[in-house]
Amino acid sequence: SLLGGDREGGSYPGSAGSGAKGRSGFRSFVVVKHAKHGFMLLEATKARKGRLFQLPGGHVDAEELAAHGEREACRVAAARELVEETGLDMRESMHRLVPVDMEAMGEKGHKLQQSRRRYYRLDINDSDSVQDIMTGPGGSFRGRRLATPLSMEDFRLCLSHEHTGFKFERDGAAAAEAVAQHSGGYNKQAVLLIEGLRDV
Repeated sequence: SLLGGDREGGSYPGSAGSGAKGRSGFRSFVVVKHAKHGFMLLEATKARKGRLFQLPGGHVDAEELAAHGEREACRVAAARELVEETGLDMRESMHRLVPVDMEAMGEKGHKLQQSRRRYYRLDINDSDSVQDIMTGPGGSFRGRRLATPLSMEDFRLCLSHEHTGFKFERDGAAAAEAVAQHSGGYNKQAVLLIEGLRDV
């Protein structure tokens, strides 16, 4: 199941053949950009950091890595995290999750690749707005709510309990700065590289 995996498992060193439960050591993130509204950023509140914004994404499960190999497992995980966190369901439209070739983006891109973070671009438009609260197998999507953006555009997501809201940001540099506290600053760098912007 694309929604399966042990979310509470400990760290897992990433040997693809062992079939152990838990995390693989890889992480997948999706840079979502609406044709009119710009970058989609998820709001979260953390005990130590307070309010911050994040890209959709998270850990690749060891089971996914064992079943699919690195390249496809990272895309499967990106689709899983995206639907879990936002209700945007690309599991039957995986071609829309376009892999970003960080290795082609110089030294900073190489560093991101070495950090075992994988990035995907997803272009969305108004037709992708989520219409219903999702209910997953075995009630796995409990605690969901339909939400409109803090930035007030006419678009809805089905947010998980992990997130308190979302917004769109048209400016690439501002979007990168907004996610600076997420994933050790790597996601800020990824947005800047993807948009061809320089860090200031």
